[in-house]
This record gives sequence, C-alpha cells and structure tokens, in this order.
Amino acid sequence: MKSFAVLAAATLAAASPIAKREAGGILLCTGANATGTCNHSVYPLDTCVNVTTPFLGNTNTFAPDGEAFACYPYGMPCGGICTSPEGCTLGAIDFDYAHKYNLSAVNWAGVASFRCFTKTTTTTVETEEQ
Repeated sequence: MKSFAVLAAATLAAASPIAKREAGGILLCTGANATGTCNHSVYPLDTCVNVTTPFLGNTNTFAPDGEAFACYPYGMPCGGICTSPEGCTLGAIDFDYAHKYNLSAVNWAGVASFRCFTKTTTTTVETEEQ
C-alpha cells in the first residue's frame, strides 16, 4: 500500500504541467548585488514604466530574468525630455549584461523609468558552394 501511494504521488507530479514564466520579470534593488530593499515584478513589454520609491534614482540592481527580452533604463520619467548631453539611457540591459547587479559601477544608479522589449534573433544560413 505504501508503494502505491508513492507511485500515485509520482504519477500526479509528472502529469502536472510546468507553467512557463512570463517575460518581463525584473529584480530591482537599492543596493548592489541584490542587497538593500528589493522587489521582483513582471512588467509589461513595450510600455514605459516609471520607477517609484524607494528605487527612483536609487536602483543599483536592475536584473532582468533570463527570457528573451531586454530593457532600456532612462534617467527621466516616462514622457520626459532628455536634457543630458551624455544621453538619457544606459543602453539595453538583458540577462547577460555584466553590471546588472551593480549599476553604480557604470554610474547609472539614477534610473527614473524603463521600457522593456522582446529581443529578436537573427539566424545566419550558410549555403554549400557548388
């Protein structure tokens, strides 16, 4: 009887589908290396999101999840006008970005907003020479 219960539990566990994680998950923390106050949320893609306190101007960890998306952090709120001569975005940050756990290392902890997007991949097709 004991082995039947184990077998039934194993069968039920195997039959349960694993839900795919939704793209757009980002870990925000006030400290570097995922320290300080942190929050992980899934944000809509292709939509500007204003950062709120305590992360507004104080985001040292900006770590997107591993799905095929990236985000542009901005130094101004959504709809704001960029007045910085250096530009108002750090550039695209994705799962592989080296400084995602320490934006202060690149002097970019002052995130005010961000917009995430789906990354597209290109495939190179090689043809045989005749």
